[in-house]
Amino acid sequence: MLLAACQKEPKSSQLLEEYQALNDRVAEQLSQDLQPEAADSIITAFVDEALALQQAEPGSEAAYVILADIYYMLDMPQKIQAFSVLDVDSIEAHGLQRHLRAFQAEQATMPGEQYTDFTVYTKDGEQVALSSLVGQNDYLLVDFWASWCGPCRRSMPALKALLAEYGNKLAIVGISVDNDPEAWQKAVSELELTWTQLRDTNDEGSNAYGIMAIPHTVLISRDGTILAHNPEHEQIAELLK
Repeated sequence: MLLAACQKEPKSSQLLEEYQALNDRVAEQLSQDLQPEAADSIITAFVDEALALQQAEPGSEAAYVILADIYYMLDMPQKIQAFSVLDVDSIEAHGLQRHLRAFQAEQATMPGEQYTDFTVYTKDGEQVALSSLVGQNDYLLVDFWASWCGPCRRSMPALKALLAEYGNKLAIVGISVDNDPEAWQKAVSELELTWTQLRDTNDEGSNAYGIMAIPHTVLISRDGTILAHNPEHEQIAELLK
């Protein structure tokens, strides 16, 4: 068995070298002046190839290292596939315990499940439970964001448009993960955000929903059922029509 274990290491090193070469190639491709659709296609292909490398040698160092690097880009079926080849007892030793907790939380809050409650804070430090907001409208969109997150800021005009057209059915609550409350409030003012804004000061909300990358939205119905994670704005509009 010792011989077999030793024979795996060269293969693991080879997989990590292949993964680095894949990273370099994709970085070069993305450095070009590409249309968004082309860039999305390259990233999708990258994730598929990286996941294939992660799966190639179950239990090897490469399986853990690659997963840690690509986790935030995987959808739920891919995450299930990625974790299926890992030794759960070795996850902590490889520094993936946070990823495992996020994976488990995300599984518990999949569409069709009841929402998980958590407590966040107003700018004055008052506690607000998510449960106090669910059920006030037909739909509640929970938007996890931060002042320093470019994609988050770019998503705000579309959220404003949704609220302007469907405010009779839809409420939005912004959940900031900013560490700096002043930066958070400055961004709220700059972006002219009119919906409820709260701050996740201790990551309770992020941990409850397994969120490791933002922006991240969760759509919840009046009865507390989770309808979608990260729905496209067009999907939300279609649902609300």
